[in-house]
Amino acid sequence: MGVEPVAVGRIADRKLHLRRIDVLRGLAILAVVLLHWFGATFGVDHLQWKGLVRDFGSAPSRSFWFFYPLSFGWMGVSLFFLISGFCIHASALQAGELRAGRFFWRRFWRICPPYFVWLAFFAWRDGLSFATAEGRAQILSHVFLFYNFNPAWIFAISGAFWSLAVEAQLYLLYPILWWMRRRWTMRGALLATLALSLLTRLVAAVFFADWSKDFSGTVWTFPTMLWFDWTLGAYLAEEFIAGRRAFSRSVLLRLAAILVLVSSTFWKPGDALAFSLSSCALVLLVESYLWREQGESVAERLLVPLGLCSYSLYLLHYPFIPDLLHRIPVAQGMPEPWHAVTVFPIAFALLFAAAYVSYLLVERGSNRLGRILWPPAGKRVWANHAAP
Repeated sequence: MGVEPVAVGRIADRKLHLRRIDVLRGLAILAVVLLHWFGATFGVDHLQWKGLVRDFGSAPSRSFWFFYPLSFGWMGVSLFFLISGFCIHASALQAGELRAGRFFWRRFWRICPPYFVWLAFFAWRDGLSFATAEGRAQILSHVFLFYNFNPAWIFAISGAFWSLAVEAQLYLLYPILWWMRRRWTMRGALLATLALSLLTRLVAAVFFADWSKDFSGTVWTFPTMLWFDWTLGAYLAEEFIAGRRAFSRSVLLRLAAILVLVSSTFWKPGDALAFSLSSCALVLLVESYLWREQGESVAERLLVPLGLCSYSLYLLHYPFIPDLLHRIPVAQGMPEPWHAVTVFPIAFALLFAAAYVSYLLVERGSNRLGRILWPPAGKRVWANHAAP
């Protein structure tokens, strides 16, 4: 599946752009952790539905509204999909070809060993065993990454694992995307995945009447639903590597995209499009950031280490949050949410420390082992930045 190498465009400092990817990953994981902390604090991380609109009376307390912006932390997952599509495609463009065997080999060693380590830990903690039919189903569906197709499995071990199954399934679709790019151009491939995403939503609306309730997990995480979001990142990489702007620089366009996104979440038909609307808004901001000419700020330098271990932090954070919230012996007796606010810095420091150790020992070790077993044909400057 080879093509002529794509010339690298106006990239003055490749290292700076790689660090900016880590900054974006740091922002994404911070948003996700804050969302789950918000949900653990209030018992819910969103307003309930009342017919076709959000029920503003369902807020559990007045302080819920003060922290309500954290409920948009799910956009961090949209950002992770964009980054993944961008980095995977940029790496293939750098090589000038897609070798499917080598691609899947690299993805396995990048994604699976850290995932298996934390999967084994949480399965042990939850007492899952092959001795029971339910235990076997949970473990096997998670090992082979198809648990997002069953509502009984998808959130059973960790509520954050769902995106890993989707990510793996999107990797399987990447050779098809590469073929569509060669046949129709990258813009044509992007439009094809958009059409498929809209068709999947239409089918879900017609055949799953309660898809926003009982079937929300299995429907929302079907890979064709989210393929467009991942491909949007790949399209950005195509233009960025070629030295072209993919989208308008208009500030008004960015503001309009954010306004449409936020308003869509309060109306059920609009909420069906919210994830992809967030990807559309974010890709405008990501492109602007990657093309920014200013140097690195202090805040960006602080986010880089968080971005480096963002995958491990994503894997481990969710099941630990309730324990940390209630067991850290600080500010006991203080009413919520102020107790949670006080405890959060300590809890986040503990989660970050565990994630960084996992990054150093497991992630880097598995990547190194994969390269030893099948040495890369050339240096990949983007590929290792493709996971959360």
